[in-house]
Amino acid sequence: MQTSSLKAEFDNFFASMSQYTDFLIKIIKTTKIEIPPQEKREILPKLLPAEKKQIHEAFVLKICATWEILAENVFVECLLRDTSKYKERQGITLPRRKLTTNICKGLISGLRYFDCGNISSLKGKARKFLVERCNPFKKVPRDVSRKINEFYLIRNYIAHRSDASKQSLKRMYRQTYKMRFRKPGDFFFDTVEFIEFGERGKEIRFANYSKAFEKAADEMATFLKIR
Repeated sequence: MQTSSLKAEFDNFFASMSQYTDFLIKIIKTTKIEIPPQEKREILPKLLPAEKKQIHEAFVLKICATWEILAENVFVECLLRDTSKYKERQGITLPRRKLTTNICKGLISGLRYFDCGNISSLKGKARKFLVERCNPFKKVPRDVSRKINEFYLIRNYIAHRSDASKQSLKRMYRQTYKMRFRKPGDFFFDTVEFIEFGERGKEIRFANYSKAFEKAADEMATFLKIR
């Protein structure tokens, strides 16, 4: 496995997350919108809190897609490095020559979608098919895994609005936060406390979730000696 290839995957992930964060911070701080001077007029409508929440909900899908690209590509690259555990687990013989990226993608997902929304499931798949020294997913902390799993429950509700996805989200709200059902945007804009580098602070819950993805990626990159 080429380290430069993996480094590019992580660089792309962190760059995208930084871009999303910067944009959403601007949205939160925006109180007015100005028409460009060349149009010779100016309007000052307020960007309503409800609209800001809707924008954050839309970015749930972008963050999940960015994470899924990283997780699948890292899994494939790690399998390329050593397929011995995969061969043993599946009871198959693979060519001695180095496999291609596309072949490895086929090995891990076949004709199905590579599901990495549930971190416990992703870690389980990694334990089955990746040798210890090539398994960065095991380094994702348990509390980070829990936050990502919660984020995906919210993502599923936003994407589908089905009764089943709503019931799953209601269950998470009730069991984890002791609250009734709330719209994702309202839930995201709650202020929560956090501790970072020994300092205590406050942020909206959405930031708490986005940082979980960055923490997971950072731990994986560190394990692979990329950061």
